Amino acid sequence: MPTVMHTLDLLSQVLFVALMAMFLYVLYKRFVRMLSQDRIQGNYAKVVRCTWEEKGLSIGIESEGPVQCSVSWIEGSTKVSSPGGRHEQDIPVGENCPDEVTFTFENQVIRRKL
Repeated sequence: MPTVMHTLDLLSQVLFVALMAMFLYVLYKRFVRMLSQDRIQGNYAKVVRCTWEEKGLSIGIESEGPVQCSVSWIEGSTKVSSPGGRHEQDIPVGENCPDEVTFTFENQVIRRKL
């Protein structure tokens, strides 16, 4: 009879520890959600077009709000401002097509190969 009581006692302790672990996990997830509520936001722009044409580099930027961007390539760079929505612009870069164009926003960097 003592082995049955010992087994039941051990089983109840294991179940208690499992229940406490689940309870702590739920509390931890709620705590993290409470801390990050309304804080994770950002205005991220998208480069919707980056092509080489006869007149130079043709870019298209789409964003929810106004953004400023630095467009750079091997031979130079320029600043672009977008008021929000979809903004398209042609940039004269010379006669040679650059291999890669880098768009540097305040919170992200996007690289495009041509």
